[in-house]
Amino acid sequence: MKILHVVPTLKKDGAEVQLAELFKEINNVEIELFTFDLYENGDSILNNLNNINIYSQSSIKSLFLLNRIIKNNNYDLIHSHLPKSDLIIGILKLFNKRIKHVVSVHAQYGTRAGENKFKYLIANIFWKKILNNSNGVIAISNKIKNWLVDERSIKQDLIRTIHYGVKINNRPTRNKHKNTIGMAARILPWKGWDKVLETAFYLKNSDVDFELKLAGSDDEGYVENIKTMIQKYQLEDYVEIFDHYSNIDDFFSQLDLFLFLSESEGFGLVVLEAIENNVAVVCSNISPLNEFVINTENCLVERENTQEIANILKGYFDNEQERLDQVQIRQKDFIVQNFSIENTAKSFEKFYINTNNV
Repeated sequence: MKILHVVPTLKKDGAEVQLAELFKEINNVEIELFTFDLYENGDSILNNLNNINIYSQSSIKSLFLLNRIIKNNNYDLIHSHLPKSDLIIGILKLFNKRIKHVVSVHAQYGTRAGENKFKYLIANIFWKKILNNSNGVIAISNKIKNWLVDERSIKQDLIRTIHYGVKINNRPTRNKHKNTIGMAARILPWKGWDKVLETAFYLKNSDVDFELKLAGSDDEGYVENIKTMIQKYQLEDYVEIFDHYSNIDDFFSQLDLFLFLSESEGFGLVVLEAIENNVAVVCSNISPLNEFVINTENCLVERENTQEIANILKGYFDNEQERLDQVQIRQKDFIVQNFSIENTAKSFEKFYINTNNV
C-alpha cells in the first residue's frame, strides 16, 4: 500500500512525535508525508523521519502543490492529521472523487480553556461534514470516540479507536532522587500547572522535603502566570523551570514521580512516556488518562482536591518510597502488555487494509 500523510507542521508535539515513532514500526506500507511547515528553526521531528519522502510548501501555492502530488501518485489512502489538514483534504476530495480519505482525531478541538471558540465553531461546521464523508476515522482514545459520536454527530461505524503507543525499552531499575516531582507539557492553562503548584504548596506546609521540576514550551506567555504562582506560594526554593526538552528521557531521568493534573487531554502521550521511563505517575482521574494509567495506590486523583493529592504524595515518599516503587512497577507492567508502539502499528495496518478494501 502507498499512503500520504498530511500534517500542518513538523513541530515536536504529541501527535507529531507519535507519527514519527509509528512510521518506524509500520510494515508493508510505503509512506510519504506532506507538511505546510517543516519547523526547521524550532524543535522539529524532521530528523526522526529518515527514509520518508517529505513534501513541503508553506506559501499560498501549497494547496496546488498538494493537489498535484495527489494526482501524480497512486496513493491508496490520504491520511490527514489535525483540523487544518482535514479541511484541506476534504476540500480537495470535492474535486477528486478518487481520493480515499482517512482522518486521525488527536484532541477535542475547541473545547479547552483558552482556545478560540469562535474559530472552531465556524470550522466545525465543515469539519463534521468532511469526517462523515471520509472513508474512516481514527480516534486516539475512547474519550475522543465518544465525543465525536455524542457531540459532533460523526457516524459511529466510521470510527475506530487506536490508542497511542510507546517504544518499550529495556531500562535499568530507576535511580531514586530527593523526592523529585516533575511536570512536562505545553505551558497552557488547561494543562494543570496551577494545580501542581497548589499541591506543592500543601507539600511544603506538611514539611515534606521535595523538589519540583517543570518543563515545557511556552507558546502563549503563560509561564509568567506560573512564576507569579510560585511567588504567591513562596516556592522559589523548591521549583525549577526548564525549556522544552528535545529528549524527554533526559527529563524523566531526574524524577521520582510525574505529576500531571490536566483538565483535558486527547490522549496524554507524555504520561505514557513517563511510565515507560520507569517513573511513577499521579494524574487526573479523567478519560483518556485512566484508559492506560491503572488506579493503584490512589494514583488517579481528583485534580481539584490538591490537599488530598499532597497527602497521597507524602505517603509515597515515606519509608524510602516503598509505595511509590509498587505504583511504578504495576503501571509499567500494564503499559508493556497493552500500549506498545508495535501493537499500535499492527492496528494501523489492519485499519488501512480494511478501509482500502471497502
